[in-house]
Amino acid sequence: MSAVSGSSTVAAEREGLWDVLSDPARLGAALPGVEDVSVEDSTHFSAVAHPSTALGATRIQMDFEILEERRGEYVRIAGSGRAGENRVELNVELELTDAPGGGTAASWRGELMLRGVLRSLLQRGAGAIFNEQVEAVLAAGAAEG
Repeated sequence: MSAVSGSSTVAAEREGLWDVLSDPARLGAALPGVEDVSVEDSTHFSAVAHPSTALGATRIQMDFEILEERRGEYVRIAGSGRAGENRVELNVELELTDAPGGGTAASWRGELMLRGVLRSLLQRGAGAIFNEQVEAVLAAGAAEG
Protein backbone atom coordinates (compact mmCIF):
# COMPACT_ATOMS: atom_id res chain seq x y z
CA MET A 1 0.00 0.00 0.00
CA SER A 2 1.35 3.40 -0.99
CA ALA A 3 0.43 6.48 1.02
CA VAL A 4 0.33 9.71 -0.94
CA SER A 5 -0.52 13.31 -0.24
CA GLY A 6 -0.42 16.62 -1.98
CA SER A 7 -1.87 20.07 -2.24
CA SER A 8 -2.49 22.74 -4.83
CA THR A 9 -4.36 25.96 -5.42
CA VAL A 10 -7.07 25.86 -8.06
CA ALA A 11 -8.27 28.93 -9.93
CA ALA A 12 -11.93 28.24 -9.22
CA GLU A 13 -14.47 29.16 -6.59
CA ARG A 14 -14.80 26.48 -3.94
CA GLU A 15 -18.56 26.02 -4.41
CA GLY A 16 -18.28 25.41 -8.17
CA LEU A 17 -15.41 22.98 -7.69
CA TRP A 18 -17.35 21.22 -4.95
CA ASP A 19 -20.36 20.78 -7.22
CA VAL A 20 -18.18 18.79 -9.64
CA LEU A 21 -16.41 16.73 -6.96
CA SER A 22 -19.61 15.71 -5.17
CA ASP A 23 -21.62 14.72 -8.28
CA PRO A 24 -20.77 11.16 -9.41
CA ALA A 25 -21.51 11.86 -13.09
CA ARG A 26 -19.43 15.05 -13.21
CA LEU A 27 -16.65 13.58 -11.06
CA GLY A 28 -16.46 10.46 -13.25
CA ALA A 29 -16.27 12.60 -16.38
CA ALA A 30 -13.41 14.61 -14.81
CA LEU A 31 -11.27 11.49 -14.26
CA PRO A 32 -8.36 11.39 -16.73
CA GLY A 33 -8.42 8.63 -19.32
CA VAL A 34 -12.03 7.68 -18.58
CA GLU A 35 -14.02 6.23 -21.44
CA ASP A 36 -17.37 5.40 -19.89
CA VAL A 37 -19.10 6.47 -16.67
CA SER A 38 -22.15 4.75 -15.23
CA VAL A 39 -23.92 6.34 -12.26
CA GLU A 40 -25.86 4.06 -9.92
CA ASP A 41 -27.01 6.65 -7.39
CA SER A 42 -25.82 9.79 -5.60
CA THR A 43 -22.81 8.02 -4.05
CA HIS A 44 -21.92 5.14 -6.40
CA PHE A 45 -20.53 5.16 -9.92
CA SER A 46 -18.32 3.05 -12.13
CA ALA A 47 -15.92 3.98 -14.88
CA VAL A 48 -13.73 2.35 -17.49
CA ALA A 49 -10.31 3.99 -17.51
CA HIS A 50 -7.25 3.54 -19.71
CA PRO A 51 -4.26 4.75 -17.67
CA SER A 52 -0.86 4.65 -19.35
CA THR A 53 1.67 2.17 -18.04
CA ALA A 54 5.00 0.86 -19.32
CA LEU A 55 2.96 -1.63 -21.36
CA GLY A 56 0.79 1.09 -22.93
CA ALA A 57 -2.80 1.88 -22.00
CA THR A 58 -4.33 -0.62 -19.57
CA ARG A 59 -8.13 -1.00 -19.46
CA ILE A 60 -9.37 -0.94 -15.86
CA GLN A 61 -13.00 -1.26 -14.74
CA MET A 62 -13.35 0.80 -11.54
CA ASP A 63 -16.19 1.07 -9.03
CA PHE A 64 -16.28 4.16 -6.82
CA GLU A 65 -18.19 5.16 -3.72
CA ILE A 66 -18.41 8.58 -2.10
CA LEU A 67 -18.12 7.50 1.53
CA GLU A 68 -18.30 10.81 3.36
CA GLU A 69 -18.74 14.46 2.57
CA ARG A 70 -19.10 17.84 4.22
CA ARG A 71 -20.58 20.25 1.70
CA GLY A 72 -17.93 22.51 0.19
CA GLU A 73 -15.18 21.26 2.51
CA TYR A 74 -14.39 17.54 2.45
CA VAL A 75 -15.01 14.38 0.48
CA ARG A 76 -13.75 10.82 0.99
CA ILE A 77 -13.93 8.41 -1.93
CA ALA A 78 -13.06 4.72 -2.21
CA GLY A 79 -12.48 2.87 -5.44
CA SER A 80 -11.68 -0.65 -6.49
CA GLY A 81 -11.11 -2.13 -9.88
CA ARG A 82 -9.65 -4.83 -11.99
CA ALA A 83 -7.88 -5.36 -15.25
CA GLY A 84 -7.51 -9.07 -15.80
CA GLU A 85 -5.28 -10.34 -12.99
CA ASN A 86 -4.47 -6.80 -11.88
CA ARG A 87 -6.29 -5.22 -8.95
CA VAL A 88 -6.45 -1.58 -7.90
CA GLU A 89 -7.82 -0.24 -4.63
CA LEU A 90 -7.72 3.37 -3.56
CA ASN A 91 -8.99 5.71 -0.91
CA VAL A 92 -8.69 9.45 -1.15
CA GLU A 93 -9.64 12.28 1.20
CA LEU A 94 -9.86 15.76 -0.30
CA GLU A 95 -10.20 18.97 1.69
CA LEU A 96 -11.11 22.33 0.18
CA THR A 97 -10.64 25.78 1.71
CA ASP A 98 -10.65 29.30 0.35
CA ALA A 99 -7.17 30.20 -0.82
CA PRO A 100 -5.65 33.51 0.25
CA GLY A 101 -5.94 35.86 -2.70
CA GLY A 102 -8.73 33.89 -4.38
CA GLY A 103 -9.38 30.44 -5.73
CA THR A 104 -9.53 27.20 -3.77
CA ALA A 105 -6.81 25.49 -1.77
CA ALA A 106 -7.06 21.71 -2.11
CA SER A 107 -5.18 19.16 -0.05
CA TRP A 108 -5.45 15.40 -0.25
CA ARG A 109 -4.33 12.20 1.39
CA GLY A 110 -4.69 8.84 -0.21
CA GLU A 111 -3.81 5.19 -0.14
CA LEU A 112 -3.25 3.13 -3.26
CA MET A 113 -2.88 -0.65 -3.42
CA LEU A 114 -1.88 -2.41 -6.63
CA ARG A 115 -1.79 -6.16 -7.22
CA GLY A 116 -0.58 -8.15 -10.20
CA VAL A 117 1.73 -6.90 -12.93
CA LEU A 118 0.59 -3.30 -12.32
CA ARG A 119 2.29 -3.42 -8.92
CA SER A 120 5.63 -4.20 -10.55
CA LEU A 121 5.17 -1.67 -13.34
CA LEU A 122 4.05 1.20 -11.11
CA GLN A 123 5.75 0.41 -7.81
CA ARG A 124 8.06 3.42 -7.81
CA GLY A 125 5.87 5.88 -9.67
CA ALA A 126 2.44 5.09 -8.20
CA GLY A 127 2.46 8.06 -5.80
CA ALA A 128 3.37 10.53 -8.52
CA ILE A 129 0.73 9.10 -10.86
CA PHE A 130 -1.89 9.26 -8.09
CA ASN A 131 -1.06 12.93 -7.43
CA GLU A 132 -1.16 13.70 -11.17
CA GLN A 133 -4.61 12.13 -11.36
CA VAL A 134 -5.92 14.20 -8.44
CA GLU A 135 -4.44 17.38 -9.96
CA ALA A 136 -6.07 16.54 -13.31
CA VAL A 137 -9.47 16.00 -11.64
CA LEU A 138 -9.15 19.33 -9.83
CA ALA A 139 -8.20 21.10 -13.07
CA ALA A 140 -11.11 19.50 -14.95
CA GLY A 141 -13.44 20.34 -12.06
CA ALA A 142 -12.24 23.95 -12.10
CA ALA A 143 -12.80 24.18 -15.86
CA GLU A 144 -16.31 22.75 -15.55
CA GLY A 145 -17.28 24.35 -12.24
